[in-house]
Amino acid sequence: MSKELEKIIDYHFNDVELLETALTHSSMQKSHVNNERLEFLGDRVLGLAVADTLYIKFNKEDEGKLAKRHTALVRRDALFIVAENINIEKFIKLSVSEKKSGGLKKKTILSNTIEAIIGAIYVDGGYSEAYKFVEKFWKEMLNNQEVPPEDAKSSLQEWAQSRSLPLPTYKLIKKVGNDHSPEFEIECFVEKLGSTTATASSKKKAEKLCAIKLLEKIKKEQQNG
Repeated sequence: MSKELEKIIDYHFNDVELLETALTHSSMQKSHVNNERLEFLGDRVLGLAVADTLYIKFNKEDEGKLAKRHTALVRRDALFIVAENINIEKFIKLSVSEKKSGGLKKKTILSNTIEAIIGAIYVDGGYSEAYKFVEKFWKEMLNNQEVPPEDAKSSLQEWAQSRSLPLPTYKLIKKVGNDHSPEFEIECFVEKLGSTTATASSKKKAEKLCAIKLLEKIKKEQQNG
């Protein structure tokens, strides 16, 4: 299996145990090692590699625009895209119980495994090889960034600041469901604009949806004069 994955990622490990460790989830309690340490390292290496690429590719942009691009490219959604492209769920080692709970479809597990692989490549072959991996699998996302992506929460915050208003506030209204499939209802309030609520599988997603709703309200008000 490791040989197949090495072919997909176009990197041959000198120490194949590093790759095996990167693929081992912490639910495998009988194993003496798991991928959490490599995930920690890979997260930092990914951040540097993306920053390095952006600094070169967008050499006329200021720090603010580069930061927006960087945030979009290192977030879980970007890692999940890479995980799907590599079909990484075929190779991850999970406990039986974690598999039964849908672990092979969880964004967190899949994206964390990609970070662990980056960490493993860095330990095995150095920064240049880790950079090549990021360059290869983030290329399409980079090329699709014609303009710096706008985060809804940041845009709403900038709108409030431009009018000397207090920053938007986010409040948890309620949480329902079990630990495997929770639902969070969040309320967002902006002075002179009002409030809105949204529900999602994480607080972060619900906050983003709230911000999007308020931005749509601003857009409609502007259109109506």
